[in-house]
Amino acid sequence: MNIQTVQSLVDRLNECCDAYYNQSNPLISDSEYDALFNQLKEMEEETGIVLKNSPTQTVGHVVKSKLTKVKHDIPLLSLDKTKDINDLVKFIQANPCLMMFKYDGLTVELIYNKGKLVQASTRGDGYIGEDITHNAKTFKNIPFTIPYQGFLRVVGEAIIYKADFQFINDNLPAGEKPYANTRNLVSGSVRQLDNKICANRNVHFMLWDVLEGLDDIAENPDSRKSKFLACIDLGFEKPTAYVADVSGLSALPDGINSLKRKAIEKGIPIDGLVVKYDSISYSRQKGGTSHHNNDGIAFKFEDEREKTILREIEWSLGRTGQLTPVAIFDPVELEGTVISRASVHNLSYLIDFDLNIGDEIEVYKANMIIPQIYKNLSGENRAKKIGVQHPTNCPCCGQPIKVEHVNNTDTVYCVNPNCDGKKLGAFEHFVSKPAMNIDGLSEATLGRFIECGWLDTFTDIYRLNQYKANIVKMDGFGVASYNKLWNAIENSRKVTFDKFLVALGIPNIGKTAAKAISQYCNGNVEQFEYLLNQDFDWTLLDDFGQVMSDSIKQWFKDTANTRMYVDLLNVLQIQKPKERNIQNSDFINKTVVVTGTLQHYTRESITAKLEELGAKVSGSVSKKTDYLIAGEKAGSKLSKAQQYEVTILTENDFLKMIS
Repeated sequence: MNIQTVQSLVDRLNECCDAYYNQSNPLISDSEYDALFNQLKEMEEETGIVLKNSPTQTVGHVVKSKLTKVKHDIPLLSLDKTKDINDLVKFIQANPCLMMFKYDGLTVELIYNKGKLVQASTRGDGYIGEDITHNAKTFKNIPFTIPYQGFLRVVGEAIIYKADFQFINDNLPAGEKPYANTRNLVSGSVRQLDNKICANRNVHFMLWDVLEGLDDIAENPDSRKSKFLACIDLGFEKPTAYVADVSGLSALPDGINSLKRKAIEKGIPIDGLVVKYDSISYSRQKGGTSHHNNDGIAFKFEDEREKTILREIEWSLGRTGQLTPVAIFDPVELEGTVISRASVHNLSYLIDFDLNIGDEIEVYKANMIIPQIYKNLSGENRAKKIGVQHPTNCPCCGQPIKVEHVNNTDTVYCVNPNCDGKKLGAFEHFVSKPAMNIDGLSEATLGRFIECGWLDTFTDIYRLNQYKANIVKMDGFGVASYNKLWNAIENSRKVTFDKFLVALGIPNIGKTAAKAISQYCNGNVEQFEYLLNQDFDWTLLDDFGQVMSDSIKQWFKDTANTRMYVDLLNVLQIQKPKERNIQNSDFINKTVVVTGTLQHYTRESITAKLEELGAKVSGSVSKKTDYLIAGEKAGSKLSKAQQYEVTILTENDFLKMIS
């Protein structure tokens, strides 16, 4: 093939150049070199293929004052991620797929027009990137010109091979800190204003999609595989990560392990694999979100972790009085977002991690969402544990705290019933969306109102109108803001019994438990109070344990709580639950769990819809679960449902069943 001949000539001439200039050991005579050089030049003119590392090309030294912004005509969106191989199986079953490396580098878009590279840009936020054309021309393996006169838009990953990464770190000037990983190094390299720096870093471009063009020369314009093959003929490096169509699901683990081995053998930095539909038209039908397209899924080998330095332990006070330690550390980027804090859960976790200010720690995102500490790297080298000590007094009210030891776990509590911090947490919970849903009463606003002495009990919220003259004069407020807030307060007076129960803040009684109680009592306050007076055993309700039942009884034994309960009922109107539409429903008396992100429903709206259809919505999967409705990022609940052989529905399955 012509491309192979061009590549062979380029390799031979570069080998001769290296021997001549760097080793003072000429391999061929000057006349022989000139003959090969002329042959290459003729081949380049004949085929239109000019490789970046061709000796006929000389990249000039370019320095820019700044990187200009580039708007992506086709958004470079992310992919949904999973660590569960079952998600891959489910995805592949829908349509023939390709499986590729998930490179650990920086996404780059290349645009060619009339055979020439005209622009290279970073992904940025997917919509706006940075122009890095001056640096892309120093990449080791992209063609400057191609034998294709149409418009071509390709996307791939800028990477630095592991061997090159190690060489760069091993040859840093004395005292210079080594680079943490290949991704950070390549990201910094391609954003340099001086392209000489990038040229010395051996950056390679690894093609992984064709966004536009090649319909007229690809054997099958609807096939990604076909367009990859066309790109190879144009001078792009063959995607070594690309494998054949994944059709045999039983062979999937072997395919994954095979690609892993290839990456290790070649020293290619990857952090997972990508599966994408081969059919471009089918991919477009799948649509997507503002964050990612639905035509592919990334399979992560393990949690992405970063090293950082612990700077502080902050103690966060909740509405129950529990003080939760929160680690504050130098910001790091994980899973596409910058994080600088993570909950340490309780005192036992703090002791186990042996955390000290200034320690080097590793952090990750549990389920790719929740920031967590993975390991204390400094603690591993300490002979004796010292650790950050818990406070002896509440950071909010200054009163002594106590440590409770329950189920082998130590937890710190403020026991002062009049603590303003606890009061603020309780008010935040009361006005939250799952409870009274009062928009406009933020944490900051509630704090200011509490400081002014306007809020002591929940019923005080419904008397805030007496302070109108003061509120409208506060910073950030005015007549319009006040009216909006008061309307939200007034609208919250009409509330369903389950939301009212949630708002009370009874320990261990959340949305699911409150709905179960409300349904058992038909949303009737009088029925609920009758059961309370009869010392009803709440464990008779589905999924109610002894702890939950005892929490209800203990809460109503407190006279301050019962007084608040009665006062609230005097200012609120408990609404009867919506009539359930259970005619011809497949969900009558069925237990349903919903997990993941849905396209057509919020979690609240699908819960309401299911209850209207006669279902019982649960928050956890068990052997009693009848259906699991799984959206994007379904996580561990999907695995558990498969283990229990629960019927699994996609959102589309659910919509078809209720249509």
